[in-house]
Amino acid sequence: MKNTLLSWMLLALCAGTAPMTLAAEATTTPARPGGVVGHGVEGPFFPATRPAVRPVASTGDALQAQAESRLKATFDAADTGKTGAVTKAQAQQSGLGYVANNFEKIDAHKTGKVTFDDVKQYLQSQPQPQPQPQPPQ
Repeated sequence: MKNTLLSWMLLALCAGTAPMTLAAEATTTPARPGGVVGHGVEGPFFPATRPAVRPVASTGDALQAQAESRLKATFDAADTGKTGAVTKAQAQQSGLGYVANNFEKIDAHKTGKVTFDDVKQYLQSQPQPQPQPQPPQ
């Protein structure tokens, strides 16, 4: 009787693991269209294919336009009264450190407020840094 019970348990144990082994093998290498085998994690956060990313220019006029656009967005966010101008306190609170640090120089009319055009004019009046020559290789 013990042998029969042991045989049945062994048979049930082996029968239960065989399908799971096959199922595990089937899920580790799923085939995708075109016969490509999937590897790694896939899902909404790790898609198998990604959309093409358009490269962003990071030099010259394109870089200057990007910097001006970001500065304008930060300036507009600092202008809580929507007056088109910011005070030194607003510039400090919004992270416009350069504007806050040079506020007295930018505020040429001594009104206590500066407009975005005042900031641009001040930036354009500053000497431009010269590129450093690259050492020969």
